[in-house]
Amino acid sequence: MNKLLILFFLIFTSKTFAEEILINITGIAKVGKECFLNLALQNHSSLLIENVNLLIYSFDKNNLLVGKSNVYLNKVKKKQPYKTFASIEMTSIKFCEKIKKIDLVVSDCFSKNKEELNICNSFFKIDTKNSTTEPLEVNLSNNNTYYSNNIDKNFFVPELNLSLKVLDIQTAEHYKIKNYKNGLVVINKNNNLFKEGDLIIEAEMNSIFQVKDLNEKIKLVKNNKKKSILISLVREQEEKFVAVFLK
Repeated sequence: MNKLLILFFLIFTSKTFAEEILINITGIAKVGKECFLNLALQNHSSLLIENVNLLIYSFDKNNLLVGKSNVYLNKVKKKQPYKTFASIEMTSIKFCEKIKKIDLVVSDCFSKNKEELNICNSFFKIDTKNSTTEPLEVNLSNNNTYYSNNIDKNFFVPELNLSLKVLDIQTAEHYKIKNYKNGLVVINKNNNLFKEGDLIIEAEMNSIFQVKDLNEKIKLVKNNKKKSILISLVREQEEKFVAVFLK
């Protein structure tokens, strides 16, 4: 019996491992007047990717964005370690030693035939075994819009009677939103169920990144003759569900 359990465990873990693209930032170094990061990647998945475009954002301990990098990995081989380094764009070299957190965004993946692989994001995992020698927190993010400034780009959703704004760094700081990097922020108080600063992260149990994601769920609910939509929101760092009647 024990042998069967061990065999099942080995089969399960090997299958899980085989579907991962392991990645990590293995170090940050200041060289002269430039700051560099070291990156390691190994493709153990079934995807035949050859090129990967990464956007890398560097933060200090207070979550202040201090640098960014655009890294293009070329000729990635299956199961072979891929190691490289890239410079970090920053306004001052003094920020190099202040980097404590890294966010990785997989922008694009391409096969050998230059075919874009839209599903590759779900295969990437942080390689915890290949950790850095420094206290560096590395995370994967699938929302590039968070790092851009979407100021004045507000959207009104008449079915909810809400004005919303896509979450970005500045908005998160203004409303003291922590540990979330996707969603829509409520910026008016026309609906009694919502407060200004509420972060809508899901609609009908599906993650929300853009206003179109919410509009699509509202349309689906209305097509199904339902009068309300289930919304998951974050208020003062606590998640809650609300059923909102559509207008």
